[in-house]
Amino acid sequence: MRTDHSTYSDLRNYLKNNDTVLIPVGATEQYGAHLATGTELRICEMIATEVGERTGLAVTPIVPVNYSAMFLDFPGTLSVSMETLERYLGEMSDALAGQGFRHFFFVNIHAGSLGPIESVSRSLRRKYDAIGGTIDVFTVMRDVGGAKFATTNAPSGHASEMVTSVALAKCPELVFMDRVKATESLRPFVDGVKTVSSGKVSLGKSSFSVFSDISDYAPIGTQGDPTGATAAQGQQVWDATVSYMSDAAAKFSRMSFA
Repeated sequence: MRTDHSTYSDLRNYLKNNDTVLIPVGATEQYGAHLATGTELRICEMIATEVGERTGLAVTPIVPVNYSAMFLDFPGTLSVSMETLERYLGEMSDALAGQGFRHFFFVNIHAGSLGPIESVSRSLRRKYDAIGGTIDVFTVMRDVGGAKFATTNAPSGHASEMVTSVALAKCPELVFMDRVKATESLRPFVDGVKTVSSGKVSLGKSSFSVFSDISDYAPIGTQGDPTGATAAQGQQVWDATVSYMSDAAAKFSRMSFA
């Protein structure tokens, strides 16, 4: 049930028996040479909408801009501060709480919003005795997608095989496979330390954080090799992810701290 596709009377009736709302938190940012900057945005909104349809739960329009500072040297990337994102999510959620919503499930697709989402969720509990939670789209895709990737080099990394496959299946108009490029390896910042992402490096059996930009270690903005991506693989990942997230959202809607 999309809130922006419903009338206030529809939502008033919904609130008689339900108090859960799904809030998709997207991002508009570079996605390699072969994916449009709106790829994450489209995937996040589509998956939240489909989960809402399957569960009957209310879904808001997507929050389109995130904290994406690690990609700002690529044209088209949009970014706001974490403070701005937290304030936006907080005021939006406060308005919904004033109408009677008490379960806030943030469908998140970008690591930059985790801090703001947690802060808003804890504030909602203090102010309204509400429950806030979040589910990460790409984590679920990695965990339950069941795909057998053609490459072992960061297949689920930024703009790599997993997300390219999903985009081919669900929004092919945003994919330009004739421009696809692979990053063979991520540049290490020092000998003996492996770069994992824009906020993580591994050393031996554990890891620590280094807040780099993606261009510092993957100049083309892709963490792996997306050339083996297929729509069939993407549909498999999508179906498994929607199924899991629907179960999770249904469980979340019945949670109580009392």
